[in-house]
Amino acid sequence: MKKVLTFGIAVVLAVIVATGAVFAGGSKDKAAAKKGYVIGFSNSFNGNTYRQAMERYAKEAAEILKGTGELSELIFAESNRNNSDQIKQIQTFIMQGVDAIIIDPGSATALNGVIQEASDAGIPVIIVNDGPVTSTAEKCYQINFDAVEQMGALTQYVVDAIGGKGTIIELRGAAGDSFDATAHQGVVNVLKNYPNIKVAAEIYTDWTGSKAQAELASVLPTLGKIDAIVTQGGDSYAAVQAFKAAGKELPIIGGDNRGFFLKWWANEAPAGYNTISVSSNPWDGATAVYVAVDILNGMQVPKNMTHPFGVVTKEEVKQFANVPDEDIACPTYDRDWVRANIYK
Repeated sequence: MKKVLTFGIAVVLAVIVATGAVFAGGSKDKAAAKKGYVIGFSNSFNGNTYRQAMERYAKEAAEILKGTGELSELIFAESNRNNSDQIKQIQTFIMQGVDAIIIDPGSATALNGVIQEASDAGIPVIIVNDGPVTSTAEKCYQINFDAVEQMGALTQYVVDAIGGKGTIIELRGAAGDSFDATAHQGVVNVLKNYPNIKVAAEIYTDWTGSKAQAELASVLPTLGKIDAIVTQGGDSYAAVQAFKAAGKELPIIGGDNRGFFLKWWANEAPAGYNTISVSSNPWDGATAVYVAVDILNGMQVPKNMTHPFGVVTKEEVKQFANVPDEDIACPTYDRDWVRANIYK
C-alpha cells in the first residue's frame, strides 16, 4: 500500500509540474513561461535593394529584442508578387501559431480575407511599406508612408525645374501594387495643374534598375526630347545610364536615395546639375518589428501610423559622395524614436 501511495503522489506531482500549477493556489503566468514571441514577416517581394534593406533592418531590430528576451524568432516568407502565394504563406503562419504577422502587401484588397483570418485567430497583423490595405479587421494595424505627399514633393520640384512645361516620363513600380497606385496619384495631383506638361510614357520597372534600363532602351528611340523623369525608387541611376547609352540629352531625373544615383550626382553629374532625391525609408522594417512586440506586450498602439520618408537636396548630396552602391541613404532610429514619433 505504501508503494502505491508513493507512486500516486509522484504522478500528481508530475502533473502539477507539467501543467505549470503552483502550490500558492494560482496558475503559472503564460507570458512568464514564454521564451519570447515568434513573428512571421510576409514580404510580397524582396528582389530589389529597398526590400532587402527593409528585411535587414527588421533582422537588426529582432536581434535587439532577442537580447531583451521579448522575441525568440523572426520568420520570413517571400511571395514574388504572387498574391495567392502570399495568402498561403500567411495562412501557414496562422497554422504555425505565430504571435504576430508583419505584411508588406502585394495588393490593397487581395489579402483582406487572410488578414481577417489572422485577426479572428487573435493574431495581430501589422501592414508595412506598401499599404494601405482596405481591411477592417480588428487586429489589423498599418504603418504606411504618405506616398501621395512623397511623390507630390518630387514631382513638384521637377515641374518647377522645367518651368511648368515640357515632356516627362514617369517610372512606376509594380503594376497592381497599392504603393505604386498611391504614389502615382501623387504625380497626377501635381500634373493636373500643369496642362503644358506631357507624359510621354509610363513605364513599370518593379523598382529595379535592370528592368528600368531595358524598358527605357526600348522606348527612347521612339520619343523626342525628354525634359524630366519622375521615379518611385530603384531606377534613377538606370535612367541616367539609359540616356547616356541612347546618346540623348540628360533630363532632370528625380532621385531615389540609392547609392548608385547619389554617388553619380555628387561626383559625375554635369556641372550645375540640380535635382532632388526622395525615397521611402526602409528602416520601416525595424519599425514594424518594434510595433509588433509593443502590441503583443499590451501597449496602446494607433491602428493607423505614418512613417516619414527621406529627402536629399543639392545642398546635402556631397554628404553621400561615397555611399555604397546598393545602400539607400536614410535615417535610422531606435525603439524610443518609434514610440515618440510613430505612436502619435
